[in-house]
Amino acid sequence: MHNAIYDVLGLAIFVYFIIRQVSPRRPTRLRFYIMPLIGLYLAYHNLPHPVPSSQIWDAVISVAISVPFGIAQAYFTRFYQLDGQWVLQGDWRYLVSWLVLFASHLVTVLLFSAGSHQVTPVTWVIALEVAVVSGLRSVVLHLRFPQLSTVLATARAR
Repeated sequence: MHNAIYDVLGLAIFVYFIIRQVSPRRPTRLRFYIMPLIGLYLAYHNLPHPVPSSQIWDAVISVAISVPFGIAQAYFTRFYQLDGQWVLQGDWRYLVSWLVLFASHLVTVLLFSAGSHQVTPVTWVIALEVAVVSGLRSVVLHLRFPQLSTVLATARAR
């Protein structure tokens, strides 16, 4: 019963974030600047000591895969005015890119845990993926839309 509650809660959060990805939302400093830092902090905080070699390879492959996904997500994101306010909105490809990224992480977990009876996604690697993708997405969006810096500078810290 205890795990079922966490599964339902996790599914609800997952559905919420899926809907948020394709809904127009105002750009915030949290999403652009703080989210990559949170991902890096969580990756470091959850890093085991010593790090098993299988997790190192998982991280290397996951980061290598995350780089093009971060860049692509910036190109799958629109930045436009809606009712006089600037908003960002990912399209279906943005959403699919997150799903493919996490599916590819599960594949690397399966590959590097071959022969092991315990297959679990590695929290620190997922946090690192989120940091890389969101950080690169932020950089590329700033390059694509120079007015974004002004919008973020005047936005309340949310």
